[in-house]
Amino acid sequence: MDLIYWDHYYNAIVLMNLAVVVAVFVSLKLFSAAIIHVNPTKELSVRDNPAFGISLAGAMLGIAIMLGGAVYGDPDEKGLPSFVEVAGLGALGIILMMVTRFVLSKVVLTKITLREEILAGNKAVAIADAGNVIAAAIIIYVVMIWVPDYSVEALIALIGGYAISQIFLSMMTVVRIRIFGKVNQGDCLQSQLKSGNIAMGLKFAGQKIGTALAMSTAAHIVVYEELSVGPILIAWMIASVVVVIVWEILCQIAQRIILVNVDLNHEIINDKNIAIGAMQAAIFISIGLLISQV
Repeated sequence: MDLIYWDHYYNAIVLMNLAVVVAVFVSLKLFSAAIIHVNPTKELSVRDNPAFGISLAGAMLGIAIMLGGAVYGDPDEKGLPSFVEVAGLGALGIILMMVTRFVLSKVVLTKITLREEILAGNKAVAIADAGNVIAAAIIIYVVMIWVPDYSVEALIALIGGYAISQIFLSMMTVVRIRIFGKVNQGDCLQSQLKSGNIAMGLKFAGQKIGTALAMSTAAHIVVYEELSVGPILIAWMIASVVVVIVWEILCQIAQRIILVNVDLNHEIINDKNIAIGAMQAAIFISIGLLISQV
């Protein structure tokens, strides 16, 4: 009786796929340098820029999460070689994450120049940027494993699912920014990040990641059908909205119980209390993670 199953052909494909995703991952440093026109080594070891390190670490974690979706599933497929499909999905995932960062900079946080703030050492902005990238990676990962093949219809469903999730996630962030301004008598959430409020950065990142985790539940609710891309994308959108509403309610309840008798706005805005910001981020992410596993 064999205790370990070994198929030379199958395992050779697995190892080749692993080599592809590792190559993409380790090339991230060079890739990021080409995109933002910055020398990573200089920022990390010469200038000792903590903000750049946080941002790059978030990108690395995001790429790793996303590549998990690219390599997911049975590699023994007909058609294109498996490693070509994995490389293609990995490249597509990176492009989608770049789009996400562009949306954050040009649509959501319009009063902040991410690159300038991060190079200036703004840790709050770097944390917000890292949270945004990780949230995008979670969505891309989930959509990749939701779509089981590599047909044209599957590609449309993948990009459509990402687009719907990203639009909704961005809308949620814009709404939060506006509510923040009304509740705090015109104070701007973006100005809090720009001023280096790490507590706000942690809260922002936690909300992004928690929302993305909650939205990932749509993959468990909506069944992928290759011939019904339009209807399933509509169903994906509806499921995402419903789940995020549930997540928001549970987060409010959890905060009131765990952080009882704590003036959250005062602690985050006035005291810049990193401990409270970290606690809120943990609550947002934990509730999202729990919902995604239901």
